[in-house]
Amino acid sequence: MHETTIDHVHAPKEVAVHYAGFWIRVAALFLDSLFLLGTSLLIFQPLRRALGFSSALFSVVDGLEVAFGFLYACLLTWWSGQTLGKMVFGIRVVTTGQAARQTLSFGQVVLREVLGKTLSAIPFGLGYLWAGWTKRKQGWHDLIANTYVVWERRSS
Repeated sequence: MHETTIDHVHAPKEVAVHYAGFWIRVAALFLDSLFLLGTSLLIFQPLRRALGFSSALFSVVDGLEVAFGFLYACLLTWWSGQTLGKMVFGIRVVTTGQAARQTLSFGQVVLREVLGKTLSAIPFGLGYLWAGWTKRKQGWHDLIANTYVVWERRSS
C-alpha cells in the first residue's frame, strides 16, 4: 500500500475570523456619511448655486451627487474592501467561501452596495439590523452578495 504524506509547511493555515458586529459597522457608516456630507457642502452645494439649480426639485447636480455616492462606495469597496469609515475602524468586506481573502468582483460589489443595500433599507432598515442577529454578522446586502465584514486588526 502506498502512503502519501502531507507537507504541513505548505498547507494553508486555519485563520480565526472575527466578524465585525452591527455597531462598529454603524460607526463606519456614520464616518462615511460625514465624508459624503462634507463633499455635498463643499462641492455639490456651491455647484448648484453656481449653475442656478438651488431651488430646483431635482437637478443634474443631484444626479451627479448620487452617482458620486455610489462610486465612492463601490470603487473603494472593490479596490480595497474598505470605505474610509471601514479603514478608520479596521474592518473589511470579504467574500464568503474557501477563498475568503480573495478580491471581491466588481459585480459582487455592485450587487452588495447598490441592490443589496437598497433592499436592506426598504423595510424599515430590517436588512441592516439583520447583521445583529446572524452568526456571521451578515446583513441582507451581505447575504445577497456572498460577503461578510471582518476585523482587520483585533486587539487581544
